[in-house]
Amino acid sequence: MHRIRCFAVGGFKINGPPKDGKGPMSNEKDLGTRDEVSLSQPTQAGRIETCTELISKARRCLENNDKDYVMRMIEELIKANCHNGYAVGREIADKVKDVVHEVWLVSDNECRCKLLMMFRSLDMSRWWVMIALRTFRERLDWWFAKCGIDWESRTTRNNIIKRIEDLLREKFG
Repeated sequence: MHRIRCFAVGGFKINGPPKDGKGPMSNEKDLGTRDEVSLSQPTQAGRIETCTELISKARRCLENNDKDYVMRMIEELIKANCHNGYAVGREIADKVKDVVHEVWLVSDNECRCKLLMMFRSLDMSRWWVMIALRTFRERLDWWFAKCGIDWESRTTRNNIIKRIEDLLREKFG
């Protein structure tokens, strides 16, 4: 038979605050920040509402074959972080990818290059673009070459650390 132990909640020991210094804020710190105004951050519900509105506008423009406006809507979606599943949920992020894919399918080469350049300028990851366009890495690289886009993959942290260690070994032996 297992025993269940209950612990006090709230981060304080019975004899006082914890050893690591976490405790109640002093009044002096609290009084100094009370008069400052913090910028409001949109809630997830507000972001979702904005994103769904932008997605519906983009779909309407796709139906009207207005690709330039759809591209502007995609840019707004990305700037509003609607492509990020952590910020707005997977369903909304998938809808953004669907809009991108639909634009890709109905576009000519010039419009596809503009779309890829826009993604590059917005610092989107190659992986996200590849998933959104539903293509393979080799085909995406082919489009980058065709459009004259230099999209270097980001160097991983491990490679950077190895290079720094090599430089330090050379310098200090």
